Amino acid sequence: MKLSIEKWIVRKKRTMGRRRPRCLFNKIPIDLQTKIFDKLCVKDQSNAMCVSRLWHDTILSTTIPNKHPQQSLVTTSLFPTPFVNLEQLFHWCSQVMCCRVIPQNLIDSCNGLLLFCHNNGKAKNLTHGVYHYYVLNHVTKQCVAVLKPTGQITKGYSYATLVYDPAESWFFQIVRFQGCRRVNVFSSDNGVWHTIDIRLPEHINESNWIKKTVYLNRSIYRLSRSGHLVKIKVDIQENILEQVEVITLPSDCLDNCHWEISVKGEKLLFVMSRGVKFVVCELVECVTRGVTSYSWCNIHNIENENLWHLNTYGELLSFHPYHQVAFFKRKKFQFFCFQIGIDFTDVQEIPYNEILYDYLRYCRPPLLDCSAPFACCLNKEHQRAFQRLPIPPR
Repeated sequence: MKLSIEKWIVRKKRTMGRRRPRCLFNKIPIDLQTKIFDKLCVKDQSNAMCVSRLWHDTILSTTIPNKHPQQSLVTTSLFPTPFVNLEQLFHWCSQVMCCRVIPQNLIDSCNGLLLFCHNNGKAKNLTHGVYHYYVLNHVTKQCVAVLKPTGQITKGYSYATLVYDPAESWFFQIVRFQGCRRVNVFSSDNGVWHTIDIRLPEHINESNWIKKTVYLNRSIYRLSRSGHLVKIKVDIQENILEQVEVITLPSDCLDNCHWEISVKGEKLLFVMSRGVKFVVCELVECVTRGVTSYSWCNIHNIENENLWHLNTYGELLSFHPYHQVAFFKRKKFQFFCFQIGIDFTDVQEIPYNEILYDYLRYCRPPLLDCSAPFACCLNKEHQRAFQRLPIPPR
């Protein structure tokens, strides 16, 4: 009897060392947990979601960003010049993906998330040499790798974009264009690729499409050299006849004019630059008796003699609306910024910086910070199609 008691004591000590400490918070009723999580700021909610899967699911399902209208989930990040943190950002991305990445590998950026695509990743849970999309949030320190869909023609998928707005959903989407007639959409909600067929007039299909899109209110917008802005609703449940809308651009934008589109808050902006003129227009949407119509409203109509050389011998690279700055390139290694102030405009040459010049050369959008973590289907992950990459310690 004494021997059996001693064995029981030894066994008890061994099992006690293996037990996890009890979390009394999980014993609290779910309604009270929700109220506690709801009182946290967005940044603290982000940290709490990383504690456990239970907390992640609870916050995600009960505490939505719309309950914090006074808090901005997305804020401006790096000031356009001189991009002091740009080198640190790409260094961190390289560490996470276990390979060196440069601005040329950055496909898109949307509301604080970054989208890369390459086959050089050497993370332990990935197959080296296989193309993956990488979605990162450098603020919440998250990274997932999405395997490209198999059985597709690579040439038809040379362009992809990212869809994400934490005010609408904490899940992201990757949209790949297959020519002008079909897009593939990946959702982090279910971890599955879907195909959406789009129908456009033939003259738009045959024209050149600019490899840049912006996302606003559950739709992506892309410019066509036919003189139109194509609006595509990113919803696989949408009727195919209502999936796409064609918006006519301002009539004076067709003759030797540089184009650019960007988004600031809830505004979609179209930029035209030609000769000594620089014009910024806002897209205005009006719904009357169920019929939607579009028009353009001029926000800036600027004339500056210094723009003539940039528009004639150079090209417009991008427009960053949060800082009211346009970037131009003239010759191979001459970059200029055109600053729009309340009472002034100014053109300045940007001092040479290798990573900054590479970033501007490939027409990258403004970088933003997002304090809310993106969500993915944690309970439905597929071993090869959807992987979370380990984040190196700070």
